[in-house]
Amino acid sequence: MQDPASHNLLIIGTPQHDAAAYHLSGFLAPDPVICAQVNGRKYLAVSSLEYGRATKQAPVDELLSFDELGITHLARELKSGAKALAAAAAELLTKLGANTVSVPPNLGVIYADELRARGLTVIPDGKLFADLRRAKTEAEISHIAKTQSAVESACARAADVLRETDIGSDGTLEWRGEVLTSEILRSEIDMELLRRNCAADGTITAGGPQAADPHERGHGPLKAGESIIVDIFPVDLSTRYYSDMTRTFVKGEPNDGLQQMYDAVLESQEAALSMIRAGVNGRDVHKKVAEILHGAGYKTNVHDQKPGEPLTEGFFHGTGHGVGLEVHEAPRVSLADEELIPGDVISVEPGVYDPRVGGVRIEDLVVVTEDGCRNLTSFPKEFRVGGNL
Repeated sequence: MQDPASHNLLIIGTPQHDAAAYHLSGFLAPDPVICAQVNGRKYLAVSSLEYGRATKQAPVDELLSFDELGITHLARELKSGAKALAAAAAELLTKLGANTVSVPPNLGVIYADELRARGLTVIPDGKLFADLRRAKTEAEISHIAKTQSAVESACARAADVLRETDIGSDGTLEWRGEVLTSEILRSEIDMELLRRNCAADGTITAGGPQAADPHERGHGPLKAGESIIVDIFPVDLSTRYYSDMTRTFVKGEPNDGLQQMYDAVLESQEAALSMIRAGVNGRDVHKKVAEILHGAGYKTNVHDQKPGEPLTEGFFHGTGHGVGLEVHEAPRVSLADEELIPGDVISVEPGVYDPRVGGVRIEDLVVVTEDGCRNLTSFPKEFRVGGNL
């Protein structure tokens, strides 16, 4: 990994929507800010609207106001607020002796053009900014664990709803006198998350053949005997840290092949969890998962995918990904060549999909340690809904 202290960094972004800006500045704001790191010192420039709050909350070495950087004057001169932010950032960096800066790859083109026009060398470096957020502190891990607690409460709510259902004559699930749909089940999950100060965006409650598409949210009636994938990945509105967990349920007797599919996915996940530790390459973990699933008779992107052609059944996604200020961040546990480090927080989520009957995915969230991993997930892995989970 690169040493961030040896680089001059610049982000012009909105911390509330830009994880890199929030991580570097430590200050949550709904409007653009300028944050920089030069010679190991952190600088933050904010508008007068945010200045008072930033003096109390921003953990930076030097706080600046847009007024002292002359941004209003620059906006009039350049006829652009965006150019003014970049021009002020360029002047600040030059004053600090930083002629070369590393920026996130999503820095706006208008910012980059203005910085370069004012003599700075701008280097987009996605890996550097990804590495900055990889090794989570204990405080960050506690934030993620708090979100995970809300996720488990919401998943328990989903399991309770499924447990309470009756099975109609046509196999459709009925709950409190009406047909249980993916939409109703999702709303019960999302409401439980809101009660715990978490916001969901895209909760998955997909049943039957819909569950064969990993990012299908789910719609329409849910049925007995079909697998129902419940994937919950909200953000805590106070800390801004995510969590991510998936469980697969079935009400009643599983349709042909689903129990075997579930058992194979669970076996592959347990093998992956046993391998994870600092120094292990995520590619090797992924290959082990694929080996087990291939041995159980399912296609995988290691053994069966042809160059240039998508694989649409079996195991065709990565085994996991980093989770933190974004729900998908570094590292990847996949065919990519990435070695795990202490403090990585990663999902472990093998899945098998068959467009004819549905799919199964099981996902835990773990912290990578020197000698293994610490599982932040305690929710049971029980396929058939019945009795107490």
